[in-house]
Amino acid sequence: MKRKQTVRTVEHVLIFQYPKIEYMGPNLQEITFTMELNALLGVRPKMVEETLYSRLGWIAPLVIGGRNICSQAMLTGLSSAYDIVLKGGEVLSMKIDVTMKEYR
Repeated sequence: MKRKQTVRTVEHVLIFQYPKIEYMGPNLQEITFTMELNALLGVRPKMVEETLYSRLGWIAPLVIGGRNICSQAMLTGLSSAYDIVLKGGEVLSMKIDVTMKEYR
């Protein structure tokens, strides 16, 4: 899991001087992590992927390992990579990169 926190700034351009930077406040946190799905562990990777894609824009608490990471986070992006695909087209293993943003 990666957590990114940045701040908003404005740069003021001055004639014959270095620019001045002004602090405007914090940005929303962005959290990214990778989910590894494997059919041998009792999940159906393709079904989980379809469920996640249908929930883009969904807002919910983000809890990992019983720890509350963010009280409200929006699912903003997904990226899938198929690792093992069987002869019949069944997905045995895949990884999904998930991006969430703090929601206020």
